Amino acid sequence: MDRRIDPRLRLVDDAVAEGIAHGLGCLIAEDELLAGRLVTLRGQRLVNFGSCSYLGLETDLRLKTAACDAVARYGVQFASSRAYVSCPPYADLERLLAEMFEAPLVVAQTTTLAHFAALPILIGKEDAVICDQLVHASVQAVLPTLQAAGTVCRFVRHNRIDRLAELVGALAGRHRRVWYLLDGVYSMHGDPAPFSALRALVAGNEQLHLYVDDSHGLSWTGRHGRGTLLAEGELPPRTVMVASLAKAFAAGGAVLVFPDAETARLVRTCGSTLIFSGPLQPALLGAAIASARIHLCAEIAERQAWLLERIRLFNDRAAERHLPLGAGEATPIRFVRTGGNEATYQVAAGLMNEGFYVNTAVFPAVSRGRGGLRVALTIHQTADDVTALVDAIAARI
Repeated sequence: MDRRIDPRLRLVDDAVAEGIAHGLGCLIAEDELLAGRLVTLRGQRLVNFGSCSYLGLETDLRLKTAACDAVARYGVQFASSRAYVSCPPYADLERLLAEMFEAPLVVAQTTTLAHFAALPILIGKEDAVICDQLVHASVQAVLPTLQAAGTVCRFVRHNRIDRLAELVGALAGRHRRVWYLLDGVYSMHGDPAPFSALRALVAGNEQLHLYVDDSHGLSWTGRHGRGTLLAEGELPPRTVMVASLAKAFAAGGAVLVFPDAETARLVRTCGSTLIFSGPLQPALLGAAIASARIHLCAEIAERQAWLLERIRLFNDRAAERHLPLGAGEATPIRFVRTGGNEATYQVAAGLMNEGFYVNTAVFPAVSRGRGGLRVALTIHQTADDVTALVDAIAARI
């Protein structure tokens, strides 16, 4: 077998191997019971700043009970493509999500599979695609499929609406539609998309359409936890939103939200991964239904407020300690710049020795030499945890 590795793959492999060598990668939690705040790694009990379950719902008894009840009623799996038959809880989940988002929608198995189901249906060879350079890798993974079908694909500098406007103008004359693919909250630096400017740009360009992955914006913000894009309003014109139900929503799967019922129907019936991949299994459906009910009541706003307190505390303390943050907005993903891979790994390993687990963000997740600590804030963490973490980071950089 040929063991030669492509140079680009070698760069990724070396970065990951370096993280593993520092005791920071491919870890397995050693706990017999997880309650959200602490995780045991390599024999150490650590405050967990690496979870994207921002509202702490993954340990909520209502979700756990609903998951167990669904398994008891429907089995551990429902082994059928949804093109044939769907497990009974799908109907309740889709009804509750429709009440949340007030728009036509489709439930997919994961966000990645949602992209592969939707984008080839939405975008044709007469269209052009512009990607924010930092749009999530799961969105970028679909670009070869679109290019193979004849779609022109381009990238634009991150959140540069001026550059985007220029590129839209250049492509609009040669293509039926121009799609801009972006994140609602970017997964590494935690900075939000400039939606006010984007709405104005869409209003002035009838050919411009948006495809927004708001996976890291869902649940912790907006009415009913609808995220950063929808917030208090409706889905903007010519816009499709997708969001993970496996992060702050604390279940599994993803939801695609569409501006009209016919587009939702086409994706539901013709999306390749909705035909040829398996469904969400009963336990995840049960948990998602319980989570949706919480999102539809006043409790979700209370949880959002608790999280916002922790975010503001982190940002305020980071400013006092002069931490170099990647973005200063109030989102639960906080990025502290550290530089190269080795420096990033050394800081993260030192934090583990002091009782804190944070994610490392290095190439290829970020540009080479621009690594950092990716800190995820949740309502499981205490104010003292947040303050102590910031102080521990400040002592090392």
